Amino acid sequence: MIDLKVKRAAGAGSAVLVGGIAINAVLNYGFGVTLAWLIPQDAFGAVSVLLSVLLLAATVLASGFPWALARTMARAEDGGPAARADADSSFRAALLGNLALGTALATGLVVVQLTTGWVLPGAGPWLTALMAAAVVLISVYSVLWGALHGTRCFDAIGLTQLAETLVKVAGGLVLVGLCGFGVPGVAAAVLASIAVAVWMSCRALGDRLPARGPVAGARAFATAAPMAVGTIGFGLLTTLDILVLGGGHGAGFAAVAVYQAAAVLARAPVLLSSALAEAMFPFIARGRSRAEAHRWFRAGFRWVPLAFVPLQLVLLITPGSVVGLLFPASYLAAADLARAITVGTTGLIVADMLLKALLARGLATAVATRVPFAVAAELVALLVLVPRWGGTGAAAAFAVGTWTAAALLASAYLRQYWPGWVQVRTAVRWSFAMGLLALVLFAAALVPRPADLLLIAVGLAVYAAAVVALRLVPEADLAALRARLRRPAAPSSGDRRHG
Repeated sequence: MIDLKVKRAAGAGSAVLVGGIAINAVLNYGFGVTLAWLIPQDAFGAVSVLLSVLLLAATVLASGFPWALARTMARAEDGGPAARADADSSFRAALLGNLALGTALATGLVVVQLTTGWVLPGAGPWLTALMAAAVVLISVYSVLWGALHGTRCFDAIGLTQLAETLVKVAGGLVLVGLCGFGVPGVAAAVLASIAVAVWMSCRALGDRLPARGPVAGARAFATAAPMAVGTIGFGLLTTLDILVLGGGHGAGFAAVAVYQAAAVLARAPVLLSSALAEAMFPFIARGRSRAEAHRWFRAGFRWVPLAFVPLQLVLLITPGSVVGLLFPASYLAAADLARAITVGTTGLIVADMLLKALLARGLATAVATRVPFAVAAELVALLVLVPRWGGTGAAAAFAVGTWTAAALLASAYLRQYWPGWVQVRTAVRWSFAMGLLALVLFAAALVPRPADLLLIAVGLAVYAAAVVALRLVPEADLAALRARLRRPAAPSSGDRRHG
């Protein structure tokens, strides 16, 4: 029987979250690709705008209160009754504050859409109502997610996200593919999936859901405000490109659809890196010293060059192979866009991990004073480049914003921690492994399908073997993996504790 209240240590938590994200990514991308085949390109572009609007709302609603609550509950885990009471009052404040914010956003969406049609051109009252209801439910789910995150209930987070994705995918395919409801069908499926996520999160929290009592008040708002500024700004980095591209620059939904197809592929590793950063968050927050917190961050960040950069290299060298495999012929123009977006995605991965590490250590002000500059840089670039070069300009502006954020957040992190220099022999070994992968990928770019796909798989396998043989993967991680493969159903006492 599945126990949603299981708490995990860092290694097991990372495995659960990353594994869950990998499954969800396959389902979500399969859903997106299937929609691209089921509905006309213009309708797919409209769905992309719809999902971008909801993603932006989710980013706003997951920005301040949920992260502040996650940090409070993580730090209260080892405390006594006073710490528990403080966490409960913060929980109540987060729930009330986020619900009020979600209601305000939903109301604003309805007013703007019905009076101007600016949010999603062509959306009528029913579609607008579905979007607004989804925003309100997201406000509640975000707070519940923050509580689960802070208490290290990673199994519950993974299973809830899986259930949410399954409902969205299954419901969307039925409503769109069988019933022909198009964009409203996708919106209805999204709304149903969030309702399921709220229900499962409440079940998982159990007695950690606070009863009626005092509300943290101004203190909770003061903690959440700088977190909100930083994370909302960060969310804008990933949505402004699509919103500007489809908003009044003559690109049209067809161009947005091609850009979205490229973005779906190029940003796939962000889901995995984000899950890894979220797994590290409560442990960085609980670090008893700067050195301990930095060790937790370094344990997660080392996988950026080891795992995520190689995946990005595939799209830099052979984007056409992946696009041609997954999308109809009308989307082949997404190949060059995927290459350009990939450059920005690497910056996004770095910035995301730095942002969550800084938030975990209570350095939200440092984040809030830096991320808006990155957003401003991307917005200026979008307004200059999109009218001239369309999707290519949007991809370039995305890269400007993400790498600006990475540089600014790195400066804030280095003010607190000095990570030391990478050993020359480690850099040489990694470069050698990447060189092997690049050689195979360049060969894949020269051969027809399906030989190109086979070579890509071979290249990734060769790279994986090389990093293990060259001892780039820590021996402790390999030992833990071997132990789990031998005993897949027996978590250790350090990995499984009940609250």
